[in-house]
Amino acid sequence: MMEQSDRQSAEDPLPSVLWGLDPVHGVFAKLYIQDILQLKNSLHVPGIFFYGTHPISRVDILGTVVQRLEKEKFYAFGVDDGTGVISCVYWKKQMPAQVTKTASPPGGLNLRQQLSRLAGLEEDKRRVELGDVVRVRGRVREYREQREVSSISLVKVSDPVFAAQISRMLELPHLYRSFYDKTFRIPKDGCEADEHGALILSLQSKIKQFLAQNQVKNFYQRELETIDSLSCIARRDREGQCDQDSALSPAETLTQEPISSPCVSRQIHATFQEAVSALQEEGVIFQKVAGPNELYLVTDEEKQLHNVTLEIIRDDCTQPKYIERGCPFRHILNCVRQCYGAGVTEATLQRLLDSMECCSQIVSTMDRFYTAC
Repeated sequence: MMEQSDRQSAEDPLPSVLWGLDPVHGVFAKLYIQDILQLKNSLHVPGIFFYGTHPISRVDILGTVVQRLEKEKFYAFGVDDGTGVISCVYWKKQMPAQVTKTASPPGGLNLRQQLSRLAGLEEDKRRVELGDVVRVRGRVREYREQREVSSISLVKVSDPVFAAQISRMLELPHLYRSFYDKTFRIPKDGCEADEHGALILSLQSKIKQFLAQNQVKNFYQRELETIDSLSCIARRDREGQCDQDSALSPAETLTQEPISSPCVSRQIHATFQEAVSALQEEGVIFQKVAGPNELYLVTDEEKQLHNVTLEIIRDDCTQPKYIERGCPFRHILNCVRQCYGAGVTEATLQRLLDSMECCSQIVSTMDRFYTAC
């Protein structure tokens, strides 16, 4: 018994054949450096580490250079993000081999010399100094029993007012809550999961169509559940279960819940809740006050939100710091939440800004920067 328990504890949290199903495995995971240093090694595959049940091989970090060492073939530097310091290695690109100079045509350019000069300029940009803010992407590895990042990409970030670092500080808690801290689970029945997902998408599309056709400005979820054209879609899930239950014996069938039972009503309510939540994530609807029993507002029909947002952009884009590039998305979102309501989500505001830009009321000067027309 003891040997069996030791063998089970020695296994990886997730079998290697399933790693590809975890979306975290295929990306550069944005983790705190402290967590990267504490990742558990895979027992079977070198170069793979685990954060909880998630297999990690590549990371994306942002921090300040606090240590620096330059060798002939690589740079070694320590990056500090406030939670810890990790060593990063960036290998220099090989310079073109020196060749015998050939005569250039009159007025022409020596391409080899130009390529060599450009390569030298690129290496100068990659050379980091103490105090530089850098973004590093690379593979996690262990060298001489020390955890380090073998850099694939190295970018020096110009961050005089700490905007990039603050943005990363706000982004990481969301990523941890939504992905890293959640246990990865494989659906037991893939077909059943696909059918349920298709049903939710169908109900979501029908609700969106109903809201647009009737120009609904606000609603409660319980009101949607009374509409026959929508509730019949939610009942399909239960009807599918009833079809499976029909294969049971008469004695077993008697124990099943009738269609009109409170249990079935809760299942239909839960189906609507999933579809409504998906519409919230899409930005089609939102709530001023969060809660399943609170009022939902339709983004495209909420004129007050539209007017408040447009007024904020018109007023603030005249400020000296926003004249050149326009108002950043995060600034607009904070102002809208203060002037209108804290329940406005990023997806809601982005949908509204896209609509306003299509109507030529505002224009995006660059990625997520806006100014009034």
